[in-house]
Amino acid sequence: RCPQLRRLVLPAWNRIKKPGMCKAIRGWKELESLTMPCIANPPYILEEISTHCKNFSELKIMGPCDIFFASSLAAFLPKLRVLSLRCSMLYKDVLILILDSLQHLEVLNISHCVLMEALPAPQQKRIIKEIDVTIRQKASRLREFLTCMEDSCVMCQRTRTDEGLIRWYKYEEGLWKTDEVRSLSL
Repeated sequence: RCPQLRRLVLPAWNRIKKPGMCKAIRGWKELESLTMPCIANPPYILEEISTHCKNFSELKIMGPCDIFFASSLAAFLPKLRVLSLRCSMLYKDVLILILDSLQHLEVLNISHCVLMEALPAPQQKRIIKEIDVTIRQKASRLREFLTCMEDSCVMCQRTRTDEGLIRWYKYEEGLWKTDEVRSLSL
């Protein structure tokens, strides 16, 4: 019903079935920007966007971004220009995959993310306290690389407390757009 839709925010879609979502995306030829929760099977929606939304350039994911999601982004949206993973759990290898494979990426927001590194058993993972040189070098080609990993930062603390899946309903109204990429905080 909204064929001229350019920006869509879907904080949750647990009541929308896959065929309904695909049919809607097929009608949104002008879609440029989407804010969405992380989903278990991302290829179907990203492929629909790739096929039907030729001007699509901005994506905000509200929730963890795993290797499957990042690989799907690389496969179906390689020309993505703006990506926000703000306030989520993110593994270092996923971040590197994003930086290496999304060559058209101009803006990346990982502010307040819980950045993790996978380790061999028995440790399995550890929180990374600061961005290392390798990631900084890969991100140096970006126009904007937004980060915050301060122990004293309230949002960083909340992301850690919520284990990378922020429960926005518990916090102040409008907080979702603080420290966000300008074009996604409208």
